[in-house]
Amino acid sequence: MKENIIKGIMTDILETKGKKSAFEVFLEGENINLKLLSGSGEVEQIRNQVFNKYLNAKNEYQSIIDNKDNINLFNRMKELETLIVQSRSIIGTVTKLSMINQNRGGSETSYIIARAPFFNPDNVKAEIRVYLGKTEEIGRTIEDLSKDTKFMDEAERQIVNAMKDVMEKRKVEVAIKKSVSIKQLVTNDGETEEYVSVKPTNLREDPRLSPFKPGPGPNPKPKHYGIIPKKK
Repeated sequence: MKENIIKGIMTDILETKGKKSAFEVFLEGENINLKLLSGSGEVEQIRNQVFNKYLNAKNEYQSIIDNKDNINLFNRMKELETLIVQSRSIIGTVTKLSMINQNRGGSETSYIIARAPFFNPDNVKAEIRVYLGKTEEIGRTIEDLSKDTKFMDEAERQIVNAMKDVMEKRKVEVAIKKSVSIKQLVTNDGETEEYVSVKPTNLREDPRLSPFKPGPGPNPKPKHYGIIPKKK
């Protein structure tokens, strides 16, 4: 059975406070001995030709990832990916119970918690937790509580509401448009972008797409449209 992917692609690629972007790591991941380029032999000539193309490719790659429009696009994709994976967790919540011990003021207290997979860029672990109460006060084992439908429904309700609170704090809105716009990545500063608009099909706007007319009145008999009727 296919499982929900609960972490976005751009989340791992883009730069954060604690790590470089995967783009930069890729560009810096080289170990080239320039001494191998010196010489006038056939191999050295080929290497120098390739090296020049290599530098040009790196420069263009760098210009793409440094472009402001592309950076905004990457960050927008990251926001949308987070919204998508968080939505998956709410729609298909997988709630489990656990018991944890906390030491406060020299005394240890045991708690029953509900937990579920949930990606939050502010957390290290892709999981959300809700405290359901002290183990001593609840007075039942994890195994027993997991079989209690009413208890699990309440645990799931609290988990889903906790997820909803996280999503509402991020305030990521989705732009809903009547037409789908596709833009190419900007390859160089100031370079013209290509733009394609895909408009939803509307049969009323193009009567050629259907022989039937809306409203009252006679309509032609339907054609077979590729399905050949049997001869009588």
